[in-house]
Amino acid sequence: MTVLSSLVAALVPLVVAAGLVLSALTLLATRRVTASLPVLLDLLLAAALLRLSAAASWQAIASAAAIVVLRKLATLGIAGARRARAGPTSA
Repeated sequence: MTVLSSLVAALVPLVVAAGLVLSALTLLATRRVTASLPVLLDLLLAAALLRLSAAASWQAIASAAAIVVLRKLATLGIAGARRARAGPTSA
């Protein structure tokens, strides 16, 4: 492992911690999970991509892919909930 990849790997826990703190602050400020969840998932994805760049292992690839899938599912769920709250549209 090179010095640069060691440095990048050391940043991963900091990005995860930042994601937890910033999503909690977003939740406190907005009182909406729909606002704080994307913040958390985006920073977790950033951490997974940093880990992937430091060590291109199958585990790193799988964790980055899983976070992308979770982000997409959460986005679809949030959009569906908004549509359900809006009610039927008249055509």
